[in-house]
Amino acid sequence: MHRIALALLSTTLLSGIAAAADMRGPARGPAYSPPPPVSYATWTGCYLGVSGGGAWGRASSISNGTNNGVPNGTGGLLKHETDLSGGLVGGTIGCNYQVGGFVFGIEADDSWMSKKGESNLLPPFTTTFREEFEEKWLATLRGRLGYSFGPALLYATGGGAWAGVRIHEFNTLFPATATATEEKTLAGWVLGGGIEWAFAPSWSAKAEYLHVDFGKDNTFFARTTSGCCTSQNTQLRNDIFRVGVNYRFGGGGPVYANY
Repeated sequence: MHRIALALLSTTLLSGIAAAADMRGPARGPAYSPPPPVSYATWTGCYLGVSGGGAWGRASSISNGTNNGVPNGTGGLLKHETDLSGGLVGGTIGCNYQVGGFVFGIEADDSWMSKKGESNLLPPFTTTFREEFEEKWLATLRGRLGYSFGPALLYATGGGAWAGVRIHEFNTLFPATATATEEKTLAGWVLGGGIEWAFAPSWSAKAEYLHVDFGKDNTFFARTTSGCCTSQNTQLRNDIFRVGVNYRFGGGGPVYANY
């Protein structure tokens, strides 16, 4: 009888333990914790930078119809077209302000250029005359509007542009006597866009394309002692691709925002 009672008691205890385990449900692991949010530096702040690249374009001229002040019946005719190419390198200064994902900014730059080209005049002009066109420097002042994708910023840009040019025209048969040179500052507009990447706190790299148009400007309008040259409206356009590096400063260090 004692053995039977002991067996019944053991069975009852095991059944109770199993039922209690079923009521507690399956074993649970540690509570899930989501990963911390990724932090990116905001684009708010001012910066200095350097940039360099290549420039391509075309200079052309339309006759105003006079040569050294004397009418010559060529008004409105194409005088020459010259393809230009070269490099540029310079400095940049700007400021950005970020609101949500949108970035508003203003940027100014000044670059030394080695862009040049030359061509002979077209008939009915004297084809032994040759025109050399050189662009010596370029400066722009532009607004920027972009959208930030974490460390990447896509932006459009546009504003005013200025360039220092040298135009030299001479007769290849009499280069010492039939010649004239003008140096001028041209003003126009610029549009473009680019991408900038924040690769480290306060540091970013960029690549951008700009199209610059200087419209028309009178050259060789004044009389010259050599009797050269036919007065003209000179037109200049640039296409520029450049890369650069910027350093953002101020506020005691970089500011971070969570996304």
